[in-house]
Amino acid sequence: MKAYNPDEPIIYTHIPKCAGTSVVRLLTEWFGPSYHKLNQDERQDILLPKVETRDADGRWLPNVKCIHGHFNHGRGYGLPYYYPEITQYFTILRDPFDLIVSMYFFAKGRSKEGRFWFRGEQVDFSKLYPSVTEYVKDYPYWLFHHLPQDVTLVNYRDVLPNRFVYMGIFEEMDATLRNLAKILGKPARALPQMNVSNYDEKVPESLREQFYRDYPLLKQVYDFALASHREISRQYS
Repeated sequence: MKAYNPDEPIIYTHIPKCAGTSVVRLLTEWFGPSYHKLNQDERQDILLPKVETRDADGRWLPNVKCIHGHFNHGRGYGLPYYYPEITQYFTILRDPFDLIVSMYFFAKGRSKEGRFWFRGEQVDFSKLYPSVTEYVKDYPYWLFHHLPQDVTLVNYRDVLPNRFVYMGIFEEMDATLRNLAKILGKPARALPQMNVSNYDEKVPESLREQFYRDYPLLKQVYDFALASHREISRQYS
């Protein structure tokens, strides 16, 4: 992975259902007012807000050190084009099958409470996807949209290390937070897991291997990140 340069801003590309709600507290503590969380209001179909990163003379603004958002090609604000001037990222990944399943139950739960909105419309999620099987087979492509636009099965081993200072792992969160603190030169601390989905139906295990076959890039990017994360963990142990 590339070396972190604290003199330049860094992007936290937040993939949904990968501990982002918990990490917000940590980034706020680490970066203070130079941390900027960009929020998409799902009750309105608008672009993600932006913050300026340079002054009129092209110098980095000292009050912009970390930018956090759900950068998403499907919504027109993906990486690297949404902030082409920023060349260092970090993220936290999760086994892609488990992530998709978690998103299904999260959306289902929000919908039952009348709190699931998409592009300005309230959605009855269970009518769209009556079961986890139908969701996994029909709608996992949104996860592709959160990866840098130019990542492919052919080039991911080259592109990812040139963009990311670190790719953490949801399943190994304690080590992820320790590694991230070391890389960014910040104090380490543990965080509670927040925003947990409630699984109220059985997930057929047969879906997992089929998902990996249907969406190989997602699994290979995760496996690459996991190997890198564990090597960094060994270095810092």
